[in-house]
Amino acid sequence: MIKIKTYQNTILVSFEQDTYLNSKDTNLFKEELINVLTHPYSNVMVDFGRVNEINSDTIEALIAGQRLSEMNQGQVSLFNVGENVFKKFKLANVDHLFFFCDIPKPFSKELLIA
Repeated sequence: MIKIKTYQNTILVSFEQDTYLNSKDTNLFKEELINVLTHPYSNVMVDFGRVNEINSDTIEALIAGQRLSEMNQGQVSLFNVGENVFKKFKLANVDHLFFFCDIPKPFSKELLIA
């Protein structure tokens, strides 16, 4: 379900199929995320392209991952975040903690990030 590739200090996380992150999947995701974030200067890129919905446990795991990466002078970046998933981040009032690579903020939506 979860694919993790490591290139030097950059960790790429993606999901193999259309996913609804339930409690079992969230625990697996949390364990994998914490394992890769124990290295200093780790940057984590999570591709949510195949994730249709997340729960509050997943958001909490990402928050913990973001805090841990900050302590290790790294960054958690989220890619391809769908509208439903982004709404969950907004409802939890934690969207300001993450760098959403497909929604450039605080700039306009027309801005292209290369």
